[in-house]
Amino acid sequence: MQTAFLIIYTIFYFIALLALLPHEYFKRPKAIRNRWIREKFGFFKKSFPNFILSNKRKRVWIHAISVGEVIGVTTLVKKLSEKYDVILSTITDTGQSVAMQRFRELPVNIIYLPFDTPCAVLRTIKFFKPSALILVETEIWANLISLSARKFPVIIVNGRLSKKSFKGYKKIKFFIKPLLNKISMLCVQDETYKNHFLALGAEEKKIHVTGNLKFDIELKVIPFEWEKFIPKPVIIAGSTHETEEELILKTFLEINTAGTLIIAPRHPERFDEVEKLIGSTIINTSQNITFKRLRDIERDLESSPSKIPDLKEGSKFILLIDKIGILGSLYRIADIAIVGGSFIPHGGQNPLEPAYWKKAIVCGPSMHNFPFIEEFIREKACLSTDRENLKITLQNLIENREFRNSFGEKAYDIFLKKSGGTTRTLKLLESILP
Repeated sequence: MQTAFLIIYTIFYFIALLALLPHEYFKRPKAIRNRWIREKFGFFKKSFPNFILSNKRKRVWIHAISVGEVIGVTTLVKKLSEKYDVILSTITDTGQSVAMQRFRELPVNIIYLPFDTPCAVLRTIKFFKPSALILVETEIWANLISLSARKFPVIIVNGRLSKKSFKGYKKIKFFIKPLLNKISMLCVQDETYKNHFLALGAEEKKIHVTGNLKFDIELKVIPFEWEKFIPKPVIIAGSTHETEEELILKTFLEINTAGTLIIAPRHPERFDEVEKLIGSTIINTSQNITFKRLRDIERDLESSPSKIPDLKEGSKFILLIDKIGILGSLYRIADIAIVGGSFIPHGGQNPLEPAYWKKAIVCGPSMHNFPFIEEFIREKACLSTDRENLKITLQNLIENREFRNSFGEKAYDIFLKKSGGTTRTLKLLESILP
């Protein structure tokens, strides 16, 4: 029965692949298209011409879909790389970029996850010969799990099933249950997710509540040459999505105070679009505003260290971040952090990076991707607001330093309380990894 469902799944997957492949190929920068298409079909020889299988170290394949998952398992990857060679796959280009930055000095090979077809998956397994597959969060790919489980342990770490995903999977429980039974171990974030997996048919003896690995992030202190020149206070809007930049920008311009707004769009292909939005918005205002892209500031400072933006007293400064992988460290210079993806029905982006730096966190009403935010809000470690009240929320934080510092301290306290998931996960992995 399961074999029949896998065949049906694969047929439908091929149909969807044929329909979506041209769009997925051409939406990528020309420089990476050929590599992307090769690796998606499981051909890695050209990407790794000098790849040599070592007999001294085993290999572990870790799959983390995008930036958030890569950041969340950074400590885990570093610890595992002390004993194993790591193959780290992602689906998104931004996930690739961040992974390459974070692990460039470690025995970690970064690849695109192959298409979930038997041929592509088997070619990948044959080339890298991993001894285990670790899936991060909710990456349930039928052929990947089924074919891998025949050869080595498959493990889920930092497991989660949102209400939406859970409802969807329940409708096809007859298909999901056999897949979950092929998984050797499920390390999940909390009891709620454990119950979700149990309801889908996972075996209780395989499920372990280990906590959320994203609370174990390690962020570097990156000194930015320009940071000492920008007006205070500093508001950072991180991982923003379409329409959010316009909302936050207009709100910032309405606030009656000097300061800096730093906008970091979630997707790099939108950098130029957001630049045009900012330019067209501020051109019609009479305020004293300076606007720069990060690349321009860095270029100017490189050519002449004394060449800084002309920031007059009482002025406003807007900075567009057009670089991937620095947002987590950038929050260090913020006074207030606005969580992107939360003012649209997206589910929010990770609020833990500003919590790491003890910053006051502001989010919109859509944060269902991060259920733990409810505790932050309840404990006054995060301010939840809507579009209509964003201005008054920011104004209150700007005008009351003790008020915003209190939110930052409480956020950090919760952050510390919930850390340790990586250590618990590693102890469990020791019992199953070769």
